Amino acid sequence: MIPIELLDLPHVEAKRLAATGVPVFLTVNPVEYHGPHLSLHNDRLVSRGLARDLHARLIARGGEAATWPLVFASDLEVGVEPCPGPGSRQLSYAVVRDVVRETCRALAELGVQRVVILTFHGAPLHNLAIEAGLAVLRKAGVRAVAPFNLVMQEQLTLDPSEFKDAVKHLDEPLRTQILEGLRYDFHAGFFETSVTLHYAPQAVSPIYKELPPCPAFGDDRVTAGIHRVMPAGVFATEVRFVSRAMGWMNLRPFNAYTSHPALATPEAGAVFAESMLDKFEAPTVASLLGSGVGTQPIMPWLRFLSLGGRVAKAPHIPLDQMRL
Repeated sequence: MIPIELLDLPHVEAKRLAATGVPVFLTVNPVEYHGPHLSLHNDRLVSRGLARDLHARLIARGGEAATWPLVFASDLEVGVEPCPGPGSRQLSYAVVRDVVRETCRALAELGVQRVVILTFHGAPLHNLAIEAGLAVLRKAGVRAVAPFNLVMQEQLTLDPSEFKDAVKHLDEPLRTQILEGLRYDFHAGFFETSVTLHYAPQAVSPIYKELPPCPAFGDDRVTAGIHRVMPAGVFATEVRFVSRAMGWMNLRPFNAYTSHPALATPEAGAVFAESMLDKFEAPTVASLLGSGVGTQPIMPWLRFLSLGGRVAKAPHIPLDQMRL
């Protein structure tokens, strides 16, 4: 199905389409370095692919959804804490939050009645900024959901056995190594490169097959110390996740990818995509057609601990300390 770009329509047509109640997909993604093998628009490309497939699932359910065209409200090129690297655009939480809020206010003013916000950027403050936009929409009576929160929730307690079909092309011990590392395959590694090969193979350089694996990394020392004295629970799990992400950022030289992108395949990407869509479908349907209240972003405490993002930003890594 050829998508309709809502903001490209004559205004009278855009208002007419919005009034039908069709869901509008809004993607919110940084311009971000994804290693030498993926594009700066990688998160946008994947988000659009997920939107197309999620829309197809909505149509397949029949009823009112069966007649919905695929409608996009453009892509917001904003993101909190993008990975450092040449071309990344560093924006604060406050800026991203305000851009998302204003975009959502304008969509409600246009008469849009249903909104799905999709991203493929996992920074917790980024998804909290999106949540601020959802609050604007819901206050205006718009049904809205951001299903990527479910992917981040799963990342915290991931069961690697769910993805054994994604590594069936590998021999041991690589198969076990990749599965055991999936929880901390944060960026441009086996997971993300595979998903991009599935959705946007034209945007993946063949050099991905030549990239060495990411060096081993552990937890950041400071946050690991905090984690060790915390009682078990969701908060402790989230702190451990942050600690490992910071440990990756501490690598020097920093290569801007995790895991082993050279082992990625489009078939593995299809497995990951199907798993994400399985998680997206029910809450999206409930939010757009029922009484669902959407999904919740991880680490809500980070907004307060970072003083509204003022003391949280991706580290600056000089280019001479990166493996480009």
